[in-house]
Amino acid sequence: LGLRFSAAGRWAEAQARFERALELPGTGIKQFRDRPPAISPGEKTAALVNIACCQAQAGAEENISNGLVALAGALEAGYDDFRQLRGDPDLAPLRADARFEGLLKRFEKRGFGALFKNV
Repeated sequence: LGLRFSAAGRWAEAQARFERALELPGTGIKQFRDRPPAISPGEKTAALVNIACCQAQAGAEENISNGLVALAGALEAGYDDFRQLRGDPDLAPLRADARFEGLLKRFEKRGFGALFKNV
């Protein structure tokens, strides 16, 4: 539903759905019999990247900062499609901020997988 609202340019409504997705049961590990499965890392990063897109499209300086925080959360949770982040038109307002590239570079240098990104 969040993606449909995004496609229609209804960013505030889309963001509300993506934020709600962070609270819903996911397809991750079921840790307790009496509770639903946790949100998976992929579900979490997708919601956070989409929240960053919504904030970017809202446009105010406060929204840009909030978008960068959401993006940092996605990267911290393991999101690593840096090419997508650098090319997504919805994130263009974040890319215009000087902090964007520094944030991505901080996370690009992490992990074993970074050794094979340019192969």
